[in-house]
Amino acid sequence: MKRSDFIAFMASFLVFVVTSVTSISAPAPAKISGHYELADAKADRSFSLDITQADSHADISFSAAMADGSGAAPDGDGKGQVNAAGVLSFTFKDSFGNEGSGTFESKKNMYHLKMNVTKVAEPRPLRFYGDILLKKTSSKPQ
Repeated sequence: MKRSDFIAFMASFLVFVVTSVTSISAPAPAKISGHYELADAKADRSFSLDITQADSHADISFSAAMADGSGAAPDGDGKGQVNAAGVLSFTFKDSFGNEGSGTFESKKNMYHLKMNVTKVAEPRPLRFYGDILLKKTSSKPQ
């Protein structure tokens, strides 16, 4: 084998190894698309969350209301990223002009949603945000 052929072979081999290692070390994010609702069936309010995931990108939409129909009933949407561990980090805006950020993750067979309002335009819907425990009711968003 000529020296130039050997060098070309080794260069091709190194490219193959680096490409293989890179694709192995970057696992696909967990699949979290679906419809989620409050885990507490006796709650005085309702809250539903839909997640549509494509690769590591996700769109969210949510709606909330008091069970008796009183007060503000916000809905909203946002966009985020799902990491390899399956944690969704997102930003959102609600129908009252409030904005914030949040995380969504699976823990101990339940789903934990944390929504932090960073810009308050209307305080009435704020009672719906914070730490929320959800259950998955469908693998498809509604």
